[in-house]
This record gives sequence, structure tokens and C-alpha cells, in this order.
Amino acid sequence: MRSAESPSVSPGEKLILSMLCDLNRKVEAKGMIDPDFLEYAIQGGHIWALEWQYPSLAHRHVNGQAHADLVIRILTMWGLIEKSFHALPEPEKARIMQDAGLTAELSFPGWHDESEANYRSIARFMTERMNLFPAFRRHAGRVSGEVLVGRYKKMLQYFDQLESDPADRLLTGPELAALLEQFQIEH
Repeated sequence: MRSAESPSVSPGEKLILSMLCDLNRKVEAKGMIDPDFLEYAIQGGHIWALEWQYPSLAHRHVNGQAHADLVIRILTMWGLIEKSFHALPEPEKARIMQDAGLTAELSFPGWHDESEANYRSIARFMTERMNLFPAFRRHAGRVSGEVLVGRYKKMLQYFDQLESDPADRLLTGPELAALLEQFQIEH
């Protein structure tokens, strides 16, 4: 739903935007904003059209540092889970998958599309725009049919209590099994 309020642009801002549109055309810059559309909208008093044409510029939502920090912790943990799992011998992988009730390859499950959209957006930004967590580039923004952040937090509680820093080593089979058991516990 679009904002009921019409954004306002001062005369000075109109002048600056118009000059930037001229400059953009002069250097033949290619970008997300069409300078002709922008200038016509401003000159014609159709500021409302900017929100329609470029909705990502009009929203007032900002993802916070706390959400970003949690995504980093979750992706770090799941990266180690995936890496450790792949390093295990096949019989141990099969046992862990059976114990965890997994029928497909062990992989980061993703985020609920509606209630965890902020986390998903942050994860995608980190992997696609910041080039962080390259192993997650294809699945950091995976959509899950379930709300999972609470389960990830439960896993992190266990993960944080491991005796030695798991970032310096691979997880053992029993540690993986215990982590996945935390994931199965419903809140």
C-alpha cells in the first residue's frame, strides 16, 4: 500500500534534482533512475509518481545492526555445520541424517518469507552485494515455509557453549547431532 502522505520536495531540492538529471544525461550514465522520468515528475508536480516508479526509494524501513549481527551468527554457524557435515564419513552422515529426520542433503533451511523477511533481506545483501559468506550465495535467501529464527537462536545457545571455539575447527558428529536436535525443538 502506498503512503497516503505526498512527499514534499522544496524548490531548492527541485533545482538540485533537475541539475543532477542534466548531469546524468550529459555523462550518459546508466543507472536505476531514469533522469527524464524524474525530471518530468518533479516539474509536473507528480512527486507521488516517484514512489510508484521507484518503491524501494520511498520506504522508511531500515534493517538494524542487531538483526545483521544475528544473521552473521546464524550464517557462520550454518556454514560450519555444512562444512563439518561434508567432512564426515558417509556412515556418520547417514546416521546424523536419520537421527535428525532429514530426507534431503543437510543445508541451510532459509527464512520465513513473511515474518522473517528482514533477516532474509540482510542475508541476501550480505551474500550478493557484500560478497560475504560465498558458500551461501545461492541459498542465503532461501524461503522456508516455517518460522525458523527462534530455532536458530536455540541452536546458537548450544553452539556458543561448545568447549573450544568451533570457528577454529570442524564440528564433530556428536556436536552436529546435538545442534540439529536443538533445531528440531519447537518453541
